[in-house]
Amino acid sequence: MRKVMTAPAPVSVRFGKEESTMLRVLRARAKASHRTLSEQVKYYTHLGMVAADNPDLPLSLIEGILEGREEFKAGLGKPYQWGVIE
Repeated sequence: MRKVMTAPAPVSVRFGKEESTMLRVLRARAKASHRTLSEQVKYYTHLGMVAADNPDLPLSLIEGILEGREEFKAGLGKPYQWGVIE
């Protein structure tokens, strides 16, 4: 018998009065990044998890690595030629 894969249930996240400034910043950054608020929260959650697993790496390096991985998946990667300066 095969298991049927179902989509995960939505999770509600509540922000209280003490987080109102953080919520405003999240909304502004989501808009600037052309993301929904939900997508922005997921993005920051993913970054936070990767950063927690790699405390020795600066956040900008983590973002660059994740961006590079997505570019490579999209077929934009080029092999590096050692010793060749262009």
